Amino acid sequence: MHCRRAYLSAACLLLFWLAGALAPSAAAQAVAPETTAAGSDSLLLLSFRTRRVGISTYSQQTDLRGRARLTPRQQLDYRLLSDWIYDERGEPPFVREDYGANLLHTVALNPRWQVGQLLHYEQSRTNATRTGAWLARLGYEHRLRLAQVLDTLSTARYVLFGGGAYDARNGRRDAGPSYGLEVTTLIYPSRQARQPVAVRLFGTRSQLGPRIWQRTLAEGYYERTLDEYSSGSLRLGYRSNRAEDYVPGNVQRIQSDTISTQLSWLYQLGDKVSFRSDNLLALPRRAFGYRQLSAESDTVQNLGYRQQELDTRQEVRVQGKKLQFMLLFNYRERNRNYSLDNNRNLSESRFRAATEREQIKDISEKTTLWQSELTWLPVARHSLTLLGSAQLLRVDTPSKDNTQDRDEAQHSLRLVWVGRWAGAFRTSLAAGAEYRQFVFIRAALSAENYTDRLLHWEPSFTWAPGHFTLKSTYHLWVSYQVRDRLSEQLKNRASRVLEQQQHLGYQFTPRLLASLDYVRRENRIGLLNWPEFKESPLDTTITHDLAAGLRHSWSGVRGASSLRLGYRFLEQRTHGRAALIGPSATTLIFLRSLTRQQGPDVAYERRTTTGFTLVASLWLQQLRTFYRYSEGQGTYVGTSYTPEDLQRETKNLYPYFEVALNWRLRGLRRS
Repeated sequence: MHCRRAYLSAACLLLFWLAGALAPSAAAQAVAPETTAAGSDSLLLLSFRTRRVGISTYSQQTDLRGRARLTPRQQLDYRLLSDWIYDERGEPPFVREDYGANLLHTVALNPRWQVGQLLHYEQSRTNATRTGAWLARLGYEHRLRLAQVLDTLSTARYVLFGGGAYDARNGRRDAGPSYGLEVTTLIYPSRQARQPVAVRLFGTRSQLGPRIWQRTLAEGYYERTLDEYSSGSLRLGYRSNRAEDYVPGNVQRIQSDTISTQLSWLYQLGDKVSFRSDNLLALPRRAFGYRQLSAESDTVQNLGYRQQELDTRQEVRVQGKKLQFMLLFNYRERNRNYSLDNNRNLSESRFRAATEREQIKDISEKTTLWQSELTWLPVARHSLTLLGSAQLLRVDTPSKDNTQDRDEAQHSLRLVWVGRWAGAFRTSLAAGAEYRQFVFIRAALSAENYTDRLLHWEPSFTWAPGHFTLKSTYHLWVSYQVRDRLSEQLKNRASRVLEQQQHLGYQFTPRLLASLDYVRRENRIGLLNWPEFKESPLDTTITHDLAAGLRHSWSGVRGASSLRLGYRFLEQRTHGRAALIGPSATTLIFLRSLTRQQGPDVAYERRTTTGFTLVASLWLQQLRTFYRYSEGQGTYVGTSYTPEDLQRETKNLYPYFEVALNWRLRGLRRS
């Protein structure tokens, strides 16, 4: 089975590789030159991507969309979708297999009236669902003329649609009527107005047996320039969605309603100072209701919640030649309150007790954020930037039985210096510190309270003299997490992460480039004794990633291509302690778990002037896992191994591939 999948993957990769070589010539014969694209009467776009995700997992996505003008008055818009994730170890092997199709056919009767039809289909094998719809459409568009002044720009468009819908899920097949209305308008309130008021109304309803699907949308947007220094915008919206599905013995209705408004204002204080204000208020509400499918079914309790959301953002910016400054204030608040509907005819005492149990989940979250950024340009080629932020999250629960009340505070400060020197040499240095505090207010969870201190050190440089390029970056960050309670000190942790990236490149000719990339990441985790500031190592993971390659590119009249040949080596080492089970007793060992992935790496890329793009890569990876260890003194209580376990070694060959294809066709004309 594994061999067959490997051969299938290689054959698929070879097929698309050949397509990259053959398709451009075919496209050149079928597609008119770009100079004639303005008169094209059709459009076709194909997007395809497939790759190996893991040892036994593959994915594939296909998106085909197009537009064809059948006659001067008829137009066809269509789209086909597929999304797969395949795991050959699963039962069934496809863990996700989704399909979708949309087809819109319109006929223009005259400049104002339009008729058409819409076909829609979706299928998911994972959820065993299929939905489809056929809708006839009738549209009308006309200009609006206001009472005060003759208006030739304001327009309104109405679309009325109706037909049938189909839905299959949970072993049931439902069908019924579906209909709706859409209204969109652009209204210029006065002769001097440059921006219109945009209003959209949309509503649809489907009656699928005992279930109803319904959606309503109403929104308006207006932006106005008050003067040469200020402008503002206002957005109002209302959304309502009713979705119903089957649950055991009942039909579940999820009703969601949201009223929102957003007000934005921008004010320019001269050429250097600007102020921006964004304010959002939303009132979402959701209700879960249940209807019995039969009299024998047990009724499920109806419940719901109301929520209030507030988000305000105020920002000031100063732009100078030597000094640049930004200050931002952001406040977010979310309050949620639960309630019940006595649809089960409970007694007053039982209903009150059920309501109190549900209201335990009531919650209020308030977040305050300050951010600032100061940049100083002492000379033309150097800059110094100071960034700071302070954030406080407060979570409050009215119920005494809810122990999630907590405060989360975070403060950070970062200093970045960037210097540009002669000889195409650039350096940068960043240093930062963070302080995080996590505090539960209630005593029940106070054992989880901790303080986290982080330090960052990030030097880097770039040197690119002529054909040679050298880039080097380093990032060292240290974290000290300390528990507040003395009884929890064994959970204190110290973490050190060192990551470096090296890139070497040499351009032999304009078409030949050699590159070498190396990434090393080391993560050390240890037990922290904070009062004495000592560490005891617990676990260390080191990763090496080395890739070398030679890239050759060529171009012609029809497009450009490139071929890359290289080799990639990836190794991950995990260091830790374990126990070795011997004939008489267990002993302490220092264990190293090694995973090595290496093999040749090849990539091909093709781009044509006719809209064809193919990117394909193959990493013929040899995977090897094994252990190495050395014996210590004493015993160890924890993960244990036998000598036979540590002598086991695995070797496998996995072709990791990826193919991405984008093909755009224009100018196809009817004969």
